[in-house]
Amino acid sequence: MEKVLEVKNLRIYYELPQGIVRAVDGVDFEVHKGEILGIAGESGSGKSTLALAVAGLLRPPAKVVSGEVLFMGTNILSLTEEELRSIRGKKISMIFQDPSTYLNPVYTTGFQVAEVYEAHRGGSWRRYVGDVVKLFRMVKIADPERRVNAYPHQMSGGMKQRVLISMAIAEKPELIIADEPTSALDVTIQAEIVELLNEIRKETGSSIIFITHDLALLLEIADRIMIMYAGKIAEIGRAEEIAKDPLHPYTKALLSSLQYERKKRLQAIPGSIPSLISPPPGCRFHPRCPLAFDICSKKDPQLYRVGGRVVSCFLYGGDHGGSA
Repeated sequence: MEKVLEVKNLRIYYELPQGIVRAVDGVDFEVHKGEILGIAGESGSGKSTLALAVAGLLRPPAKVVSGEVLFMGTNILSLTEEELRSIRGKKISMIFQDPSTYLNPVYTTGFQVAEVYEAHRGGSWRRYVGDVVKLFRMVKIADPERRVNAYPHQMSGGMKQRVLISMAIAEKPELIIADEPTSALDVTIQAEIVELLNEIRKETGSSIIFITHDLALLLEIADRIMIMYAGKIAEIGRAEEIAKDPLHPYTKALLSSLQYERKKRLQAIPGSIPSLISPPPGCRFHPRCPLAFDICSKKDPQLYRVGGRVVSCFLYGGDHGGSA
């Protein structure tokens, strides 16, 4: 399949007074054309830092220590700010978690979406109002002709999130990064936004990276899922394979915590995510892992290929599989 994005050995550290935070520590993955890749993990796993790197939005104290982020063959990390501006919003776009933070309260939503066209096509924003109405209709904003003149405070949380989505799809980008786009919404609106993103993927052919801490949500929308833990990849595989037969002990624990069967007791994952300033030696999950053995605390596991999946666990090393 055609690769839209390829991330190679990416390491992103934050240099803080307390020490160096290894937020993303040796990550490799790819996104194929037209697919939805879901990225799941606890808070602090490195998901959002990874998203900002792909979008070219990293700012100090974040620092790329090594690696490449290849978008359509071009390394995003080597581009100038001017070159990045020509890509952001046009070829790569991002949907953020809280629309209230990213929508300016003193401008109408229609004006703010029209600015995307203005930035990439030139001319006055007024010439694009008709295009914005079409976008609002596409993302199922009721009465779009009137809503383009509405201010953010006059819209519900779900409607504001749809405005952000319309911004993201305005120029039909090859890649959309959705960073926790439903976490601030109630369950009903969450389902509507997930369905909308799936429809947009089918209509436009855009690839989507959908980032969330909610694994159950990803099982509904994603083609493949990448599980992150403490800055590293635990497992990558097709959603249905991960749902039926998770490989990594952390993935198994996450699925157990979803409590699929009501008769079973809710399973919690013991312990907490480790400090990324002084992470444990070896596998970062080993202090919480019920299957850990000696090597897990001494050596960092590589990504082993198991069928069509990759997993970072010594249970699948050696005779059990080959390195990816």
